[in-house]
Amino acid sequence: MRSCPCGRRHTLLTEECVVAPDAEEQMKEYLTHKGWKNPLIVADDNTKKFAPRLTALFPAKLTAVDGHAHATEIWTSKVGETVAAERPDVLIACGSGSVHDITRYVAHERGLPFLSYPTAASVDGFVSGVAAMTWHGQKLTFPSSPPAASFANPAVFASAPARLTASGVGDVLGKYTSLFDWRVGQILTGEYLCEELVALESEAIGALVEAIGQRGAIGEEAYCEKVMNALQISGLAIQLSGNSRPASGAEHHMSHLWEMHRLNETNDGLHGEQVGVGLLAVARTYHKALADGLDYDKIAAIDPAKVMDRAALEPVFGSLTDGILRENLPDGTPASSSLTKIRLTADTDRALKEAEKSLPSAETIEALLRDAGAPTTCGEIGLDGSPAFLGQSLRYAPYVRDRLTLLKVLMAAERSAEA
Repeated sequence: MRSCPCGRRHTLLTEECVVAPDAEEQMKEYLTHKGWKNPLIVADDNTKKFAPRLTALFPAKLTAVDGHAHATEIWTSKVGETVAAERPDVLIACGSGSVHDITRYVAHERGLPFLSYPTAASVDGFVSGVAAMTWHGQKLTFPSSPPAASFANPAVFASAPARLTASGVGDVLGKYTSLFDWRVGQILTGEYLCEELVALESEAIGALVEAIGQRGAIGEEAYCEKVMNALQISGLAIQLSGNSRPASGAEHHMSHLWEMHRLNETNDGLHGEQVGVGLLAVARTYHKALADGLDYDKIAAIDPAKVMDRAALEPVFGSLTDGILRENLPDGTPASSSLTKIRLTADTDRALKEAEKSLPSAETIEALLRDAGAPTTCGEIGLDGSPAFLGQSLRYAPYVRDRLTLLKVLMAAERSAEA
């Protein structure tokens, strides 16, 4: 725990974050140092092939979830049953995003430590302290245990399909709008913001952008290592913040909406792919809105009661409507909505336009995604590619979280102004 110029004390519980060819050996030494003698490796059908790299060095049992398993109450229950039966003293997440979220949730629930062994540079959640879960159909983020340490071998994660690495790029580039939205929250509501964490995330983005440009020169394994480093830095920023605010904004809400299948029956996109597509759509929306000029009269007239109207939400969210309302109205009343905290001043417009300077143009973002081999359209990830579908996604994504974003403000202002 350390003090910070922002006035808060940030806690970092992950003791080691290793990205090295001897990551497995270092994990063995760490286990010995901690006195943990009964590890349980949690993998999936695709990543369990890497478990022998660990069990060749130290004894450990293995449990594997389905290769297409998502982080849901079903899989956390099944892994929890195995933990209860095997009584391990530490869990090891051997896999990508879903395996880590399942493991960290179970570790938190059972009061156990866990170690991270990422097998693809695909998401930023390896060392974070929150678990992104699809819980009874609704996308929720739960406070969970960060890993005690993380051990990543470039030879392992660089062997993953290129699509997974491109997904990681999309997740990191998504911080462009995450950080912008955090700044918007500060400007419009006085929300807490830590400049050091903003700088940390920005450094990760910058290093990744440089790596994309140098990819051909530095080689694929070195490139994947730079993607992993950026993902790890972002996860540490989440842990230091105590929540996902530095790394999740409107672009993640788009991804979460698609994962909840409220507008779409299914989708083929990986998490980071969806984030990248959401990032591009949100960046275009933000730049256009700021270029056209925000309607501050409409923003001042936002009515949370009208925005959170059950009759307007139920046709889209169906059986999840109660959960959506609970998320957006923490105490059950419109007064508890984040929208009620908006305070406009004579400096608001200038401050927002100054913040916009940190958000690259949509053309720049699209080029980066393309250079990294990441999708940029809904159609490329198995969603409806029509403008109408994208418009509906932008309209309803802000309801996924109570978190204030510029997208939430724009859509709430339009909803409040409707007859």
